[in-house]
Amino acid sequence: MEKKLGNFVVRKVGNSTALTVPSKAGVKLGQRFELTQENNGTLIYKAIDSNPWFNGEYDDIDFKKEIEKVGNPDTMQIGKENMPW
Repeated sequence: MEKKLGNFVVRKVGNSTALTVPSKAGVKLGQRFELTQENNGTLIYKAIDSNPWFNGEYDDIDFKKEIEKVGNPDTMQIGKENMPW
């Protein structure tokens, strides 16, 4: 189902042009999009990045705190019990 979000004017930003995206669209900063142009000139933006490392999903995670809770697998001695043979 389509939802009209408004009408927007192209602006000049540096050497490029830009279309604004309203906050009610739910787009996150840093989110990536693919732009295609149909034969009739219609522009279509499609979200392409579902990778949480790039889409901001992990921005609020304190990884140091998580390592303190579960340990660092790079330093764990599992399988390296240092048994004297």
